[in-house]
Formats: sequence, C-alpha cells, structure tokens
Amino acid sequence: MDIKHITSDSLRSLLSLTDKKEQLIKAIADVENQIVRTLKGAATTTKEVAKAVTPFKKARKAKKSGKAKASKSGGLKERILGVLQAAGDEGLRVKDIAAKLASNPANISVWFSTTGKKITTKLAPGLYAAKGDAKSAPARKAAKPAKKVIKAKKKSGLSAAGRARIADAAKARWAAHRAAKGSKPAAKPAKKKVS
Repeated sequence: MDIKHITSDSLRSLLSLTDKKEQLIKAIADVENQIVRTLKGAATTTKEVAKAVTPFKKARKAKKSGKAKASKSGGLKERILGVLQAAGDEGLRVKDIAAKLASNPANISVWFSTTGKKITTKLAPGLYAAKGDAKSAPARKAAKPAKKVIKAKKKSGLSAAGRARIADAAKARWAAHRAAKGSKPAAKPAKKKVS
C-alpha cells in the first residue's frame, strides 16, 4: 500500500479494526484462562494459561504432521496386565482400565478381542480378569483341541427292491393324480434333425 494514498478515513478504519482485534485477543485469553482454571481448579495467570495450552497445541501439530510419538510395542499389553493383576479375580471393566491407563476405551476393547483373548478371562460383557500368572501366560502353549471323530454317514438301509417299490408307488400316485385331472401326460417334443 502506498503511503501517499492513505486518507484519514482509512486510518480511522484501521484503528477501529486494530481495537477490535485487541479486544478479541483479550477475550480469547480470558476463555483459555477459564479452561485452565476449570481443569486445574485454581486461578492462574496468562503465562500459566500459555504453558497449559501449549502441550495441546504441540500434540495437535504433531498428529497433523504425522510426527506423533508411537507407543512402544507391547507396552499396552504390559500396562493392561499390570492393572488386571492388581484388580485380582474380580477383574475390571474396560472403561475403568481405560481411565486408569489414560487410554481410549475402544483401543482397550480391541486389545481384549485380539491379543488379550489368550491371556485374559472374560467374566462378563466388558469385564475381564488376568489368567493365572500373566508373565508366564504368553510362554505357555495353548492346549490342542481334541480331534473330531468323523463318523461315516449312515446308509439308508434300503435294498434295491425296496427302492424300486417306492419308485413304483410314486409313479402310481402321479398317474392317479393326472387321471383325476383328466389330462394326458405331456408328449415329449420331437427332436429336430440337424442337417
């Protein structure tokens, strides 16, 4: 923008817009302060608000850029089994485990239906307990299921003569049925000669 072309009206407009911007920034800072106070349960300064909000912003940026830190392989299993062992035979619900581990309940539920199937016991819908000693559980081999005994299909036990009698009786029934309707059996169509 050329300074020579700035008028007093445009300067007033810029000042007005700058004042609105400063008011909005102050309002945003107040809202963030209220959020942090709600989370922490105490009044905080603007610097503390910035410190509290910064980790959330960094996490969002990392997630968007694909630089989110992946969890250590097998870490979830160890954490879940630790919580279940502490709970004992009564077990824990998926939502309680998720709350204790600060994890998504859906992830915990999927873990139980896949990896955790062999090393945990389902007590009720959504309620699980660790099987025996969790450290030795993965090392134990699952018992092989008993082999199914395949039985030969039982034959009907009819003789050839018996099957012939049944076929004759069926033919007689159909003949009587056709006679009752007064229709003749349909003649087979003549085959066309191929030249």
